[in-house]
Amino acid sequence: MRKMKNKQFSQFTGLNWIQKSFIIFIAIIVVAVIFGVYLYLGTMKNKTANFEQTKEVILEQTPITKVDKIELYHGDEAYHLVYGSDKKGEEQIIFYPLKGKEKDITTISMSEIIPKEQILQSWQKNCANCELNKISPALINDQLLWEITYYDENDRYVLDYFSIHDGSSYEQYRFNRMFD
Repeated sequence: MRKMKNKQFSQFTGLNWIQKSFIIFIAIIVVAVIFGVYLYLGTMKNKTANFEQTKEVILEQTPITKVDKIELYHGDEAYHLVYGSDKKGEEQIIFYPLKGKEKDITTISMSEIIPKEQILQSWQKNCANCELNKISPALINDQLLWEITYYDENDRYVLDYFSIHDGSSYEQYRFNRMFD
């Protein structure tokens, strides 16, 4: 038995340094891929955490009778954006804060806001060479806004905020890339 262990060990030590390096490199790649998958799955689980709990609260405490979609939004504070409709079929957006025990739920009817498509058309006229990332409702300092994230013609990452009621500009942040 002892000779067998030594024989197996001597087979590894008999490899040249290139073969040993390759085996070690492959082992590191396998460990890195497993760790990456673990992190990704953990992140995705956290991203959708508490969606069911939020859905239950919204259905119990608001006029919403049907929830179509829930998204996570991070602004000044973290919110669940709940898209749904009431018993009359009127579509609404609810900002459900994640922080605190007392929830100050903000609700807006889709009929009271400028449609997403109209904001996008206006944005595209002013920023023809830009690459859209995402458009989402936002709540900043109790202001209901559209948040448009994109890369501008200078390859800067931009956060642009417009009033959800009249489309007026609220604020804008531009971030330059530090590394290419």
